[in-house]
Amino acid sequence: MKNMLRLASLAGLLALANCTVSQMAVAPEFQQTAAELPVSGRKVLKPNGNFQIGGYTVANVHRGWRNLGGFSIFSYNNVRAKQQYEFSLQDGEGSEWYVFGASKLNEKSLMSNTGVTIDVAPNMEYYACHFTSPESGQWHLLTMDPGQYLERKKFKGELSNRSTTYTIAPVYRFAGGGLPMSDVVGYEFKNGDAVVATVQVINNGKVWVSPKLAPDARMVLVSGMASLLLYEKLNETVAGFEFN
Repeated sequence: MKNMLRLASLAGLLALANCTVSQMAVAPEFQQTAAELPVSGRKVLKPNGNFQIGGYTVANVHRGWRNLGGFSIFSYNNVRAKQQYEFSLQDGEGSEWYVFGASKLNEKSLMSNTGVTIDVAPNMEYYACHFTSPESGQWHLLTMDPGQYLERKKFKGELSNRSTTYTIAPVYRFAGGGLPMSDVVGYEFKNGDAVVATVQVINNGKVWVSPKLAPDARMVLVSGMASLLLYEKLNETVAGFEFN
């Protein structure tokens, strides 16, 4: 099975080499009504610069945290992470907030009462982000990733402000079937059993959202998906790269 997954990954790389842009598998019932928010300006090989997700702008991307103010990310004490970054999300109508992300966290740093219900475990890769909406308060995103398709059932992910919780699930397949990739190609966000947003994190990225979302909920979900688009880029070799 592992050899088959490697072949699937190789096939995906060959597709990229041949300029074939693959699309992740999206739940059919969700895709029938979902609105695609075009992703433009996102660098394929560098995790820097501004980019657009529909009418939203991901801007002010910096490695490290410059605008935390009086609170700590995720309300955790003594956060230890190999990668930290921040960016702002702007909606074109005057709303803007900063999103703070950290990946490759030590699980011992993740002990806090934030509304996220994931039980941490060793030997996982953790990614967390934090932001505050003036309307719906503080939001916390956490993913716990075993790092491969064969252990996908161990993956856990949530985006929560205590009163509302979206679960996050990884997607390993492209549209059209075929073998799963060994690495995550995107994520689904669910409210209960219903998919409300999906993000493809490979290639230039793709985003779909439910048209029924209220403006604040849409911006909250876009914030989480934008952070995951940058998180996947941080997993690449970043020597010599700069955030603008």
